[in-house]
Amino acid sequence: MQQPQYVYQIQLLNEQTLKSINQYLTNAPYIDGKTTATDAAKLVKNNLQIDLNDRTILPQLYQLIGNALNAEPKFNNLLYAARVYPFLFSKCLEGMSYGWHVDSPLMGGNPTIRTDLAMTIFLSDPSTYQGGELVIQTDGGEVAYKPEAGTAVIYPCQYVHCVNEVTSGVRSVAVTWIQCSVRSAEHRKILGDLKHLHETLAASDPIGEQTQLVLQTWSNLIRMWAEMV
Repeated sequence: MQQPQYVYQIQLLNEQTLKSINQYLTNAPYIDGKTTATDAAKLVKNNLQIDLNDRTILPQLYQLIGNALNAEPKFNNLLYAARVYPFLFSKCLEGMSYGWHVDSPLMGGNPTIRTDLAMTIFLSDPSTYQGGELVIQTDGGEVAYKPEAGTAVIYPCQYVHCVNEVTSGVRSVAVTWIQCSVRSAEHRKILGDLKHLHETLAASDPIGEQTQLVLQTWSNLIRMWAEMV
């Protein structure tokens, strides 16, 4: 099946960052993942996650992933991320899964964010566990994701999704939600295409008339569509 239009895969974590994260996860204090589930999700969530009250490991994990996000230009040029919910680090052991559910439209309290996008960063080598695919119900049908470790899968929160049962091994991920300064996925796609076109033109003619016109159009659309948050 063709890649859904508004689902993205980004190789976010390099080998050293991934190694450091997994070293921290070895001694992490995991608890029942149902503690952060809401509504019907509590009935289908069966995983473990790092205790959000932990102050020994979580700060280091947040810093490592935060540095990776800050270094990734697509995070701003493609997603127009304005606010990011604190990451949840979870794992599924053999027999665990997360059934079909839809994410909450608003999360947090200080501040509350609107969940435009969900992001799952895969932390386990896919050869080390069986099952555990992230399955998303898109307009074109169900699409399953089980990418290489360090890859982020980013998708609109209106999609119903699940995590298939892990039949062997351990599946570790980091999950978050994003509020975008440009709310519409269609608008973000247009802006991303214009940005790519500008970069292509600028590589050969950085101050050319057409190059400047594309940049001007991109800038004006940002002014039209962006929401200050």
